[in-house]
Amino acid sequence: MAEYHASPRYSLDGIEFDVRGVYVTEDVEEIARLDVLVPTWISRIDAKEPEEPKKPRAKKVAAETSDE
Repeated sequence: MAEYHASPRYSLDGIEFDVRGVYVTEDVEEIARLDVLVPTWISRIDAKEPEEPKKPRAKKVAAETSDE
């Protein structure tokens, strides 16, 4: 299943978005046609954005003191 968002009532070759600009489909051919338009004309709202890997924090090193 794929969910897309565009301008309200946007239509493309028989695919018509609703009044909120949302279109949901499970048709593989429609998904392929709509994915070509992402992100220029429409956005796919069910796909998760890839998360950036978390960088490990630098460990704090206790300052060494010399007893001289």
